[in-house]
Amino acid sequence: MAARTPDSIRAPLATVPDDHVNRRPIADYALIGDMRGAALVAKDADIDWLCLGRFDADPTFAALLDTGIGGSCKVELDGGVTARRRQYRDGTNILETTLDCTRGSILVTDCMPVRHRSDQGDVGADNDAANRLLRCISCESGQVTVTVTLTPGFDWGRRRVRPTVAGRLASFPGENLHVAASHAIAAHGHALSVKAVLSPGEHLVVVLGQTGLTALAADEAHDQLAETTHYWHQWQRHCNYEGVHAAEVCRSSLLLKLLIYAPTGAMVAAPTTGLPEVPGGMRNWDYRFVWSRDASFCVSAFLALGHRREAAEFLRFLHGACHGGDALRVMYAVDGELPPEQALTHLAGWQASTPVLVGNAASDQLQHEIYGELLAALNLYLQQYGTDGLCPALVRDLPDFVVRLTEAAIEAFPTPDQGIWELRGPARHMLHSKAMCWVAVDRAIQLSPHIGLAAPHHWPAERDGMRVDCLARGWNEQAGAFAMEYGSPALDMSVLRLVLMKMVEADDPRMVATLAALQEQLAEKQGEDAADLYRRYRFDDGLPGREAAFLACSFWVVGMLSRRGETNAASGLMHRLIGRANDVGLMAEQVDARTGAQLGNFPQAFSHMALIHEAVQLNRS
Repeated sequence: MAARTPDSIRAPLATVPDDHVNRRPIADYALIGDMRGAALVAKDADIDWLCLGRFDADPTFAALLDTGIGGSCKVELDGGVTARRRQYRDGTNILETTLDCTRGSILVTDCMPVRHRSDQGDVGADNDAANRLLRCISCESGQVTVTVTLTPGFDWGRRRVRPTVAGRLASFPGENLHVAASHAIAAHGHALSVKAVLSPGEHLVVVLGQTGLTALAADEAHDQLAETTHYWHQWQRHCNYEGVHAAEVCRSSLLLKLLIYAPTGAMVAAPTTGLPEVPGGMRNWDYRFVWSRDASFCVSAFLALGHRREAAEFLRFLHGACHGGDALRVMYAVDGELPPEQALTHLAGWQASTPVLVGNAASDQLQHEIYGELLAALNLYLQQYGTDGLCPALVRDLPDFVVRLTEAAIEAFPTPDQGIWELRGPARHMLHSKAMCWVAVDRAIQLSPHIGLAAPHHWPAERDGMRVDCLARGWNEQAGAFAMEYGSPALDMSVLRLVLMKMVEADDPRMVATLAALQEQLAEKQGEDAADLYRRYRFDDGLPGREAAFLACSFWVVGMLSRRGETNAASGLMHRLIGRANDVGLMAEQVDARTGAQLGNFPQAFSHMALIHEAVQLNRS
């Protein structure tokens, strides 16, 4: 999804033992979190990724990227595991994993506790969190010996610290990490373990946390689980969607909520870094940041389901973020300045995909679509709710804010950029980018009456001129379709958004021809079955390796078909796409059409926002 600086992707790699390489499929993981940090839990209940406090913090566990030094939290049963199954507790982000062994069965309940904020008001986080990870292991049958082993790796695995233990409490000197347990904790070099023999009805509890964790935390585990369950159930009550694929839409909305950094309202693209678009390659970007382009996707997805607060919070973040004199930037940290991109050459990488990158150099690119994305989101919100629920600072600044964004879009329209796919190399005259500049002016004109703004007289002429330019110069006779950039026959899937953003009707003959060309050139055939996967493009993008199919593009095809009234075809495609999710309903950014493997950072907000949009559209059809 991005271009990167040559220095970071060409950094020399350290020699890393092959047995440090994580070879678990990406789809083996499920996500838990507390809207500050997040963790990935594997099917066997190992936790291979944990960032406490912030999505972009240095991870406490990073076996996801290096099983030798990254660190993890493992659950082991005497005699080994004979079967495993898992699910999210209904309507929550609490994960329940059942492990069977020859001596019985246990249930591992994992969550990062949250609770309702009693004085939440209309603006800001609706929850409180203590930046903790809670693991509650209960015996379901038999008599089972359970051992939980924790081996944290600090500074991305470059530093190990010997813990100090006092009964049921342990800490790592010099690090803000503490562990409390229901049973005695033992130290083994740089690792900790907690062991218990459990009979039915008995529990073993382990809690990881930061400042303020005491031995009582393990005793409070069941109350915290109840509070967390209540929070998620109360949040889901706001959802008003009961249409097709309601269960998948519900899971996607829970996932999107989990990716919001509650203190600021920002949403990260994904909670991980280093999970590649090409296994064994270098397309391994850090997605733990906020993309401005996600504004319209995020806001419209939440509004379509009745979650007004989350939409308003993301608008609050984008208005209040430090723009450094710009009307808007391509991307932001969840709170504060973006870190510089750097390569962690000492890590083995998932499936030996190196170098692992932290930070993201795409922040320096030109991406002109951001103005249209934000103004489309703002217009949608104002059309439904007016200014109710928006933060006071944004309401006061709305006229000036809209003018700044619109004038920036008008100024950007005639100039080239890197576009939605963040391509490397020289900037190009991208059709999608220019169409989104048109969206910016069009939506600014639409929303002006709602905020008491007299739209400047030149805006309608600018809007109309942009549309004429896009439709004339964006059409390529050689390709017989709307092409990715002016003057080139190369195709890309982003041109479908001309329909989704209402620049062109779905049944316009030019768009009908465009979809046919895209299906011919970019669909990934899977035997005799109808294609349900699409690549973003097929030209050389300046990076080695051939990336996989991009899931959001397939959902855009669903949107095209449903808007054309082809509901049977749209429904069939949607059904196949939903089948691409893992066993707990989560999706990465891309899928390998040959193997069905999920690829890219996981789980990916972009994929789940697209699922929500097109399920809602399909339901309307």
